[in-house]
Amino acid sequence: MSELLLDIQHVEICYNGRPVVHDVSLQMEPGEILGIVGESGSGKSTLIKAAMGLLGDSGAVTKGDIYYKGQNVVDADSHALRNMRGPAMGMIFQNTESSLCPIRKIEDQLYESVIQHEKVTRNEVRERALELFAHMRLTDGRRILNSYPFELSGGMNQRVGIMMAMILKPDLLFADEPTSALDVTVQAQVVKEMMKMRELYGTGIVIVTHNIGVVEYMADKAAVMHEGNLVEYGRKEEIILHPQKDYTKRLIGAVMRINRG
Repeated sequence: MSELLLDIQHVEICYNGRPVVHDVSLQMEPGEILGIVGESGSGKSTLIKAAMGLLGDSGAVTKGDIYYKGQNVVDADSHALRNMRGPAMGMIFQNTESSLCPIRKIEDQLYESVIQHEKVTRNEVRERALELFAHMRLTDGRRILNSYPFELSGGMNQRVGIMMAMILKPDLLFADEPTSALDVTVQAQVVKEMMKMRELYGTGIVIVTHNIGVVEYMADKAAVMHEGNLVEYGRKEEIILHPQKDYTKRLIGAVMRINRG
């Protein structure tokens, strides 16, 4: 049996001493897509921030362990976490524009990010970025790289987020509500572009969303969270077709589906 890509074992997470995630266990094989779904405040984003070591000073994993390829993220020091973020684990944020510097061009920020982990020329970084944009069927990559974040649409900034998260070809990609601020048509495009990254690179993806339709389209496994608790977890088909909990049934009743095509 292959080594688990991500193994979350009986995790409790607290903010300022108050538990917000309670006894959650989830596992992922390499190349799998796990969809974590639930309403705002359910703890799903907190869980992936813990897996990236991004809880901040007020947050902490107070029980349990989180393993990336057998390495315990909870016990890792800042140096080890810095080496994991980017080359091993990438992140797409809910609003990529807000995570970028507004007064620096995309290419400058991208190059600065990559050289923290690799000795590489600016031209090599640019060519890698253009290749990723081409996979996303974007033909104006040079214009995008030469733009400031505020000059790009929300959907285009999210594509920049995918490119920046994937340029180091991490084995695990976390996507924190990456489509929630976008209109429906652009949501579908961004989701399909994330799926393309799995197809190209075998990337495992954790997609956090309040829309179970995104999970239905993308995921191999589904996890449903409510008020910090994991209420259902298993193969996507079982969760979608045979939900056990009323909360899951309500989520499925409110679904927006993405057409394959």
